[in-house]
Amino acid sequence: MKVNDEVKAGNTISSLHTGFIVLSTQVGVGILGYQRVVAKEAGHDAWISVLMAGIVTHVTVWVILKTLKRYPSADLYGIHQEVYGKHLGAFLSLFYTLYFFLSATVILRGYVEVVQTWVFPNLATWVLTAIILFLAWYTILGGIRVIAGYIFFSVSVAIWLIGDLFFPLRFAEWDYLRPVLEANIGQLLKGMIGMSLSTIGFEVLYAVYPFVQDKERLNRGAQFGVLTTNLIYLFVMIVSLVFFSQGQLMRTIWPTLNLKKMVYFPILERFELVAISIWMIIILPNVIMYIWSGVRGLKRTFGWNMRNILYGILPIIFISSLFLVTREEMNTLNDIYGQIGMYLAYAYPYVLYLLVAWRQGTGGAKEESADVSVPK
Repeated sequence: MKVNDEVKAGNTISSLHTGFIVLSTQVGVGILGYQRVVAKEAGHDAWISVLMAGIVTHVTVWVILKTLKRYPSADLYGIHQEVYGKHLGAFLSLFYTLYFFLSATVILRGYVEVVQTWVFPNLATWVLTAIILFLAWYTILGGIRVIAGYIFFSVSVAIWLIGDLFFPLRFAEWDYLRPVLEANIGQLLKGMIGMSLSTIGFEVLYAVYPFVQDKERLNRGAQFGVLTTNLIYLFVMIVSLVFFSQGQLMRTIWPTLNLKKMVYFPILERFELVAISIWMIIILPNVIMYIWSGVRGLKRTFGWNMRNILYGILPIIFISSLFLVTREEMNTLNDIYGQIGMYLAYAYPYVLYLLVAWRQGTGGAKEESADVSVPK
């Protein structure tokens, strides 16, 4: 496997599309219930933890791009092979692909649970799971340009769902935010860590990078996506803190959906049911990008055909989703996933950057990188 992945000119995407990819993978099912997790640690200062998590995310994305820009057109899997060697690099790449598939499974099952709880209590898990996986399979077969186009469409269509949260502000109790900084730094940090399940997703940059045409503008596009995500999470958190009391927030599993119950139109009641249905447009890009990133990793690492990998992976994700039945099982999986994601998305990029810098500093990595031109 070559370190740099040569991508055909007709199979590239712009840095702007990459920003939308980052935005769509960060905003998923986690935004429906992250408020309770963060407020449990930081109390009414939870919005500060959200700000802190946003700053750390910006820095981490910058480190990821600094690592990738040391190569003309490498991805995580090629970098692993160069830094760690063939066998250890393949093992770490396999571990990362499994993480991507786990991410898709958690997001998929989380959304199905929301639909079963709020809309169709008697809906069999396999029905909606099969529909979403079929749509993901069909889109992935179209390639990264089709995926990027759908993500741009989904964000454009669904972004207005955030605006309806102005309705609950009519009942806001702004005193709920005072006193500011009542939580100590330890509590704020724990709240920030609690955000990890919701804000991860930007690590797909490791897989997307070779396909970006204007790489010199990628940092601007990716940071735009992260900034938009951070503003959305901050706004939703503040609305939740001024609408719910601390006791209410601790007892609410999906605060964002409860907020949408306050939306009222003369010709439409139960707006949250409409929002949940439209939310599938947001969830699908999450599932697509994580599966695509994992499949891409297996292809790069082992040379397998992507179509054949899809035929093998999708049934595994489908069956795995069926084994998650109770809320306790979902909470356990979310906790495990959040811990793994925190290390792989937030801690590992710094380690990898230092290893790449050291490896290239020894002169062993520049030879191949210099021989491969950036695809136009």
